[in-house]
Amino acid sequence: EECDEPADTEESVVVEEKEAVAAEEAAVKQDDSRSEPEAVVAEEAKAPEDPKCPSRPHVIRCAAKYLDSNQDGALERSELEAAMNEVPWLLRSLLKIIGSVDSIMKKCDADGDGKIDIENDMEATKETCLASCFKRNAFKRLFFPECTE
Repeated sequence: EECDEPADTEESVVVEEKEAVAAEEAAVKQDDSRSEPEAVVAEEAKAPEDPKCPSRPHVIRCAAKYLDSNQDGALERSELEAAMNEVPWLLRSLLKIIGSVDSIMKKCDADGDGKIDIENDMEATKETCLASCFKRNAFKRLFFPECTE
């Protein structure tokens, strides 16, 4: 028995994939109403999260949702201290991985104003704050293991 529809050739599948990627890139370029950090977070948000290595934008979105208790777009020292104090004693050894409140503030508070701004500070400190997969995974497990943002 023969099929009426031609089978996809490897070449036609590659062409279709390239066209889809080009269309997606064009759509992202047209949407310049977003700031660069939002665009990066939105772009990286499209890929499914690896549970063993959460992406930095994923961890930032989760921190904004779960740790920023006053929802002002920044993580204050007091909010970070409160979150660390709520960590169950069985998981406290993970705090050594992410460091103290002081070390987190030093690495993540780019402008030194005593709070970590979700957009500006996090963009400015991408080389020092939550830079490794290991730290992002520990941070997520400690503070918001159920987050799917």
